Amino acid sequence: MSTAADGQPAEEQLSKEGAESEYLCWFLHRHLDFRRQEVEAILGTASAPQPRPVHWRQPYGDCEVSPFWYLHLQSEAEALLLTERCMIPRGIYEIWGEGKDMVDLQQSIEACSAQKLAAWCSADLTFKVAVDGWGQTLTQEQQVELIEQLAFLPIQGRVKLKHPDVIFHLIVARWQENTGLPEVPHRLYFGREVAVSNRNATIKRYALSSRRYLGPTSMDTEMAFIMCNQAQVRKGMLVWDPFVGTGSILVAAAHLGAQTFGTDIDIRVIKWGKKDPAGRPVDIWSNFKDYGLKPPAGLVRADAHGLPFRSNLHNIFGAIVCDPPYGVRAGGTKLEAKPRTNHLDPVDHIPSTAPYALSECLWDLLDTAARLLIPGARLVYFLPSIPHLYQETILPTHPALKMVANSEQILTQRYSRRLITMQKVAEYDSAAAKAHLDLIQPSLRLHDEIASSVWQPRQEEQAGNSTTNVEKRRYRSKLV
Repeated sequence: MSTAADGQPAEEQLSKEGAESEYLCWFLHRHLDFRRQEVEAILGTASAPQPRPVHWRQPYGDCEVSPFWYLHLQSEAEALLLTERCMIPRGIYEIWGEGKDMVDLQQSIEACSAQKLAAWCSADLTFKVAVDGWGQTLTQEQQVELIEQLAFLPIQGRVKLKHPDVIFHLIVARWQENTGLPEVPHRLYFGREVAVSNRNATIKRYALSSRRYLGPTSMDTEMAFIMCNQAQVRKGMLVWDPFVGTGSILVAAAHLGAQTFGTDIDIRVIKWGKKDPAGRPVDIWSNFKDYGLKPPAGLVRADAHGLPFRSNLHNIFGAIVCDPPYGVRAGGTKLEAKPRTNHLDPVDHIPSTAPYALSECLWDLLDTAARLLIPGARLVYFLPSIPHLYQETILPTHPALKMVANSEQILTQRYSRRLITMQKVAEYDSAAAKAHLDLIQPSLRLHDEIASSVWQPRQEEQAGNSTTNVEKRRYRSKLV
């Protein structure tokens, strides 16, 4: 039984709120730590400005890593929104019955509401039955055999394999050893397809492999959309990436209808760009033009440590989404003047820079977000982490921001990153911010050691010493 935040069973709250029905949300075997957070963020955009709590029911067998979660929705329009926006759900289904075998499944379906069955089994509706396997590949003969065992269904319509009025799904979850998948209990599910994911078309359109302007740290297309979903990006919103790089995150935000704005300390990505394999000059603007997206409202060379915004500027961005430089692949820099005796021409002078400590970068990011986000808006950023050394107590905090999601993406056995989602819950107070910085400074500085710790195990291996392994289990190239 799922439980609400106040300790009451979710079912009791649902009976009070009403107008919610339970559906099966079938997740892809990807980014397991991000699944429910992404769904909850998108449902929050649908119920803004007063987001309602999202109610889940544990998968059968209380298996946290199962792809089959039960989700309460107020309408099928919400299901369509989820599959249109989200990257991780595969589909959402109205379940008519489930069981450990066909006998159990039939009994479960026969106990289903007659009114629900009659609405979708009438003679004037065409239909087809799709058989989906999880944990195994079903042959055509096996699928036909399973469909024939569904002869007890009261479906009166005509079969139509292409574009039917109704699609029914028989989902066969059969875990087998040596598949690399989590040990999910055997289960059969049968129900009506409500909505299926549109992610493949989106990922194919914006695939990095077909993008002309790229860099070594360009954000993966799928993850860029997940980040924007966590930030609840929507049409007309002003979205800022303070470490814009080649603009991958802004491409995803623009696809979702947002106005975009980017800053970066590297003049090469902001102004100069580079040449593509054909020798043509390309830059951030080229990607937006190629995709037919509205170009950024502005791209400005700016130092995140000393931004060019007025000190009295507050509450302007609807979301801040970024991947700060944390020194593992690319280190951060900030402007730092050096003493000179010769006269500098301001036209072609490039200011000197100095290393930008991660602790300093993180505080600047949170403090700027607390000032420039509109109330209720979100900051979404990646934070590096060493899995076996991670402690939630050292995560950066700010008096004006509340953490709403913390999802781990494990990249290697010794290094991961966490997608941190924070929401502005109070107006900015400079005095309170300064006092808070003094309080958390020691824990912030611990992040400065992460980059060197990532490579330390490799140095120990070369010396013949053992290393600490990640405690989380590995599932078919996915660390969960």
